[in-house]
Amino acid sequence: MKNKLFILIMFLTTVLFISLKFISADTYSCSPTMKLVSQDPNPAIPDSYVKLVFEVSNLYNCNGYSVKLNPDYPFSLDPNSNPIQTIGGTPSLVGYTSDWMVPYKIRIAKDALEGDYELKLFYHEGSSSDFSTLATENDFNISIMDVQTSFAAVLQDVSGMQVSIGIVNTGKNTANSLIVSIPPQDNFRTTGTNEQIVGNLAAGDYSIVTFSLTPAFSRNSTRVGNNSANNQLLKVKMDYTDGIGERRNVTQEIPLNNLLSSGNLTLTGVTGFTRRNTSSGISKWWYAIIIVLAIVVTFLIYKGYHKVLINRIKNFYEKKGRGNGKNSKTAPNWVLAERTHKKK
Repeated sequence: MKNKLFILIMFLTTVLFISLKFISADTYSCSPTMKLVSQDPNPAIPDSYVKLVFEVSNLYNCNGYSVKLNPDYPFSLDPNSNPIQTIGGTPSLVGYTSDWMVPYKIRIAKDALEGDYELKLFYHEGSSSDFSTLATENDFNISIMDVQTSFAAVLQDVSGMQVSIGIVNTGKNTANSLIVSIPPQDNFRTTGTNEQIVGNLAAGDYSIVTFSLTPAFSRNSTRVGNNSANNQLLKVKMDYTDGIGERRNVTQEIPLNNLLSSGNLTLTGVTGFTRRNTSSGISKWWYAIIIVLAIVVTFLIYKGYHKVLINRIKNFYEKKGRGNGKNSKTAPNWVLAERTHKKK
């Protein structure tokens, strides 16, 4: 009887010991959890970066831990970031915490469409870089939305020094708090304000803004005849707030070539250029000669030398008529008038 009781006690002790061992192993094993705690911006935007922060919790009794980000299209890792991040030692020791924040910075493809995309993350205990067999995979959904918009800027009218520009929202999203401005540039500057407030501009709508422009030549700037096409462009800047509250800007250039060639921009204050002078250097010399001759003739008349000149012309015509004056009537009227005046 005593032997049976002893055997029963030993059996129960063994079962209790084994149970406690399994409970202890399950309680103190390295079994962390992982979740995405931050995405900035949310949703992500095509052709821009998004900052992600993952939280690895319950790292008690873990001998270090490793995480690897494996981005597929439309995601790509920032060139300055390492896809593998590790934490050494046992986080449950003094100086460590049971939670580990893992940040990543990834770029969204320019042609990414709106929707949710899976981002793969691998992790395992220890600091080994081998993720082929030891790692556990976890997928996270990243939302992508195109919240930006696009514009078309067109030169509408030129009146004196006033230039009117049409702004069209050619994108699919509303541009909130839109401000149109003429930024500093080589050949143009604004007189008065260089900004016009448009407000909210819905997709497909347009607005017209007007600026007063004057030339902004530098010492080394050239005139129309020697300017390249790039120097005949007016820069226009659009600042707006997108659908997630981010302030963005778009700069476009309006060509002025057609207006310059057609002669519509006659004021240098509008175009920033001086129209080419079509007169040659020779014509300038002719102007000078005419002015000098006018001065000489005026001086001769003032001194009375014009009478001597008239007499010589009269004598010429009289000699032509064999000296008897028969053909003197062929002389110019102003000569005949002078002779009649003398007879009186």
